[in-house]
Amino acid sequence: MKKIVIGKVVKIKNYFIKILLALIVLFMQGCATYYTVKVNSYIDPSKPLAISPGTTLHIVEDANTKNPLLEKEFIGKLSNMLRLKGFDLTGYDKAKYFMLYGYGIGHERTITSTMPLYTPGQTATVTRTGPKGTSYSTIYIPDTTKYVPTTITVTDKWLSLKLVDGEDYRKEGKNTILWLGESSITGEDDDIRYLLNYLIAGLYRFFGENTGKTLNINIRENDLIVKDIANK
Repeated sequence: MKKIVIGKVVKIKNYFIKILLALIVLFMQGCATYYTVKVNSYIDPSKPLAISPGTTLHIVEDANTKNPLLEKEFIGKLSNMLRLKGFDLTGYDKAKYFMLYGYGIGHERTITSTMPLYTPGQTATVTRTGPKGTSYSTIYIPDTTKYVPTTITVTDKWLSLKLVDGEDYRKEGKNTILWLGESSITGEDDDIRYLLNYLIAGLYRFFGENTGKTLNINIRENDLIVKDIANK
């Protein structure tokens, strides 16, 4: 009888430990930093894409880049994304599609807005002195909210990807665009090297599709796609 009771206690204890671990995971996910990525993508309806696992693709690298090391890092991230989508990255002569790209940071601009400044209500003691002596009374000062103007300087970090027909590109150097994807992040953070992970991840979700409009996507820093893209 004693063993049965102990067994039940152990099961209950393990059950609550599992619940606690689950709550910790949810809390950590809720606290994770995220970036809002604007995504737009287009397709040419007259030239449908034929993308399936194993489709061959070649990334056309920029030979005139000002930062070859950043470029190499970016190509690695982009290659990770394309492999996740099932592409077979191959040489110039064999690719069915070619990938063209561009990325960068836009001009700085100033955004002015208002920030609420809340002051909680409080009590105060009022002292009155007169012919009959000193009296004290308590009054309540209500809470107030003031709106203070604030100014920040932001930039747009952007990425553009173009999927073009491989045959046209090889024979004529023609950019027959079959799919075009654009993503951007607006904010004070100018670390394009780090934010490329999120810009690429935003387009991963809609690669080869037509979004029909600009979409705002919140991507957390613990997102599995972001981690796979950033993996070296």
